[in-house]
Amino acid sequence: MEPKAPAILLVLVESARLRWFVGSVDLDGRAAPLICSEMNDLEKYRGLDFDEQVAFLRHRFCGALQRGCDRLWARNRKACQFVFVFQGPLAGPTGELTRAVARHFAEWLLNPPVAVFAGAGAFDRPELLAGRLDPPLADLLHAHLAELLAATEDPAAWEQARKDGAWCTRRDEG
Repeated sequence: MEPKAPAILLVLVESARLRWFVGSVDLDGRAAPLICSEMNDLEKYRGLDFDEQVAFLRHRFCGALQRGCDRLWARNRKACQFVFVFQGPLAGPTGELTRAVARHFAEWLLNPPVAVFAGAGAFDRPELLAGRLDPPLADLLHAHLAELLAATEDPAAWEQARKDGAWCTRRDEG
């Protein structure tokens, strides 16, 4: 069996629309949209106690990572780095919720390593909240982040993960 090529697995979190996108960038610089959630997929965390909010978001983002890894594997790729980029802080007291989720992933996901970034309401110039991203991978990610962000405007580019657990290959098919 041919070895799997390494790739960055990237989770883009639209904090305002409460949804996520999972894409990848391989080490040759090819960006690929993989899957996305439905609008308001993360909405259920609102109204929960703080610890329950963190648990809900951890669970939801672990599911997104697992689905992304499955999609990479089918493309003969394997994650060498997990990266989360939050558009802005999740609603909560002073951004503490976003930082708590970031710390969890940085402490618990060691192989591959994780880096968690958050913007101030936009995806551009996000700040590192937790984890690490080595300079060569950071350069690669920054070179292709705009490409994946642009793809978020094209519903046909992403496989959609539906709330009911069903899948469709493209949004317009299901």
